[in-house]
Amino acid sequence: MSHSRAYRLSSLLLLLVVGLTGFAQAASERKPPIRTGIWVMQKLPEDPSSFEEFSSHVRSNSHLSGVCLNFAWKTIEKEQGKPDFTALDKTVDVLRKLNMKYQLCLKPGANTPDFVYNQGAQAFPTQVTNPHRADVGQAIRIPVPWDLIYEKDFSSIIQELGQRYASDPLCVSVVLTCANFVSAEMHLPKTRGDISRWAALGHYDTKLLEVYKRYTDEWATAFPKQEVSLHLAKVLDLPISFTEQIVDYGASKYPDRFTIQNCQLTGRREDIGNKTYELVLRYRDRIHHGFQSLAGLSHPNDRMGSVEMAALNVVHAQGEYWELWHGDGMSSATSAAVAKAWDDAKQAGYEGYKQKLAAEGKYRN
Repeated sequence: MSHSRAYRLSSLLLLLVVGLTGFAQAASERKPPIRTGIWVMQKLPEDPSSFEEFSSHVRSNSHLSGVCLNFAWKTIEKEQGKPDFTALDKTVDVLRKLNMKYQLCLKPGANTPDFVYNQGAQAFPTQVTNPHRADVGQAIRIPVPWDLIYEKDFSSIIQELGQRYASDPLCVSVVLTCANFVSAEMHLPKTRGDISRWAALGHYDTKLLEVYKRYTDEWATAFPKQEVSLHLAKVLDLPISFTEQIVDYGASKYPDRFTIQNCQLTGRREDIGNKTYELVLRYRDRIHHGFQSLAGLSHPNDRMGSVEMAALNVVHAQGEYWELWHGDGMSSATSAAVAKAWDDAKQAGYEGYKQKLAAEGKYRN
């Protein structure tokens, strides 16, 4: 080997060692996750009996670490500049009495108030396509995410929420919403006709990237001590590298609290191959991350699968928390089963638990 070739090789090896050392040091210096354990998804209760039932279930379930409060923008702000936080305040009061941590998930998209459109915000007409929803086929509209009127109003309600709840030590997380469809995930309408309409708006990839950067900062500024959780999804027809740009931006600016979440966790089989699951695997040593069940676990069903296989998927990705659907999280029995399977999987490790499930005839691939 020539001297120059040997020198180049040694230089490359040195760069590799330095890079790996820096990566390991960054991983070891990362602060502990803000959220861990089992969490439950909860809509705002609507009447006194619902509040009492909610309080009773949370109080009696010792396996819960926190509650994810999901609420539509249009239900708390029917008139511009006049948000009504009554139901949210009452729900938070219940959690404060129980000393229970909570997350705030404000949903825009199809849940955007009419006053936003009445002011002239551009609407994107579409219809619900998810066959698992009761309103499948229904015609709806969402605001074009980069419309200036929409952004002004949405930024205003985020700031209002921050002023009201950011100082509460039990409020530990917010969901990074901004460009959404019917959920808090990054989904947008993407039928063939939808894609054509997006394309007619011009450069939607660049515009959406700027929207996500803006609202990563807006949520992080309004809630300076909270986790900022991005619910991953493939966006329109854009490559997964588009989502990676958003993740990289959030992680670079808020490394200790920016979090990515996979909301398609299943127990049907190993989730390897799912684009957002693969994304979590790719970032698991660098970014805080967790999971939300795709469906309910309480009753065996083909959509969700088994508790044990779901636990295997969480442990493979080293998930820090696991969000359960309302019925599962409010059931002490189901939460206990999840806690046991997850604990067994963590103790055995990914390969060990996989072998255990195979020996018991419970492994699916």
